[in-house]
Amino acid sequence: MSVFRRTKRAGVIAGLAFAGYAAYARDATRRFENLDPHSDDAPGTFLNVDGDLIHYVEAGQGPPVVLVHGWNGSTFSFRYVISELARQYRVIAIDLLGFGYSARPANGDYSLSAQAKLVSVVLDRLDVEHATLLGHSMGGAVAMRVAVGNPDQVERLVLADSVTVSQVRRAVRLRWLFPLLMPLAAPFTMHRERFRRTVFRSAVHDPAFLTPEMLAGYYRPLRMRGHLRSLAKQLIDRGHDDLWLPDRIGQPTLILWGEHDRWIPLAAGEAMAEQIPDARLVVVPSAGHMPLEEQPEFCNRELLKFLPAAAETQSAEKSETPA
Repeated sequence: MSVFRRTKRAGVIAGLAFAGYAAYARDATRRFENLDPHSDDAPGTFLNVDGDLIHYVEAGQGPPVVLVHGWNGSTFSFRYVISELARQYRVIAIDLLGFGYSARPANGDYSLSAQAKLVSVVLDRLDVEHATLLGHSMGGAVAMRVAVGNPDQVERLVLADSVTVSQVRRAVRLRWLFPLLMPLAAPFTMHRERFRRTVFRSAVHDPAFLTPEMLAGYYRPLRMRGHLRSLAKQLIDRGHDDLWLPDRIGQPTLILWGEHDRWIPLAAGEAMAEQIPDARLVVVPSAGHMPLEEQPEFCNRELLKFLPAAAETQSAEKSETPA
């Protein structure tokens, strides 16, 4: 058999194998993504924003603190922050478009800039004029864009193991791969133990943190209909984002960074602290990429030291109110 014929035959076999796996993956996706984000035990409230239902959790009273999660995170990521800060503050955690219990429209704009605009719209709809904005990982990139694009809305900024400009650039360069890879991911994702050993294990410092409760809280949103499709589009849409340096941020900024972060090394946090004019870096000991969850007591203490005193803020607001 000639080399040409052997190559052609191998190509046909490979094509049939790929087509077979793709069909299997589509069926696996259909079986795995069997939850409706708008009706399956959502812990918070829904807000209709331009036809898309956006989920958020709100607790407490006082000066507003707004929480923006990372990639494949949700309001669940802030369960320890919400319970502590709600004693003194009005805490609002938002599920971004395509995550948690929020909508996953097929033609939605999932760029970081569009997510930042969504956060600003939600704050307007909830009558939040000024707030402290906290963003974790990808949520940090969203929070920074809100702080620069709508500076009057953001009094202070907290960035926890935030995505950097260089990482956004790398994602943009590879975006053509995602429509091909994401639809094939369901057979891997649906095996929870395999997902735990690979993805989650590298995100934390201490594997003891990977409790059944934690895994269930992160795993459930992955099963919402359209999730893998929206993940692919999110990474593609980052190509629409302008790239800029954090030196444009004018708000006082607290940077929290896990000492043992393997996803975004501490050096990235140190560089960010040098770029933002009014920034302070706090290294979180014995934590990986999820310090707010791995070391909640340490992080909450730092947050309370950084946030405006609730009593002083409320007193100042009362003095400004006309009699």
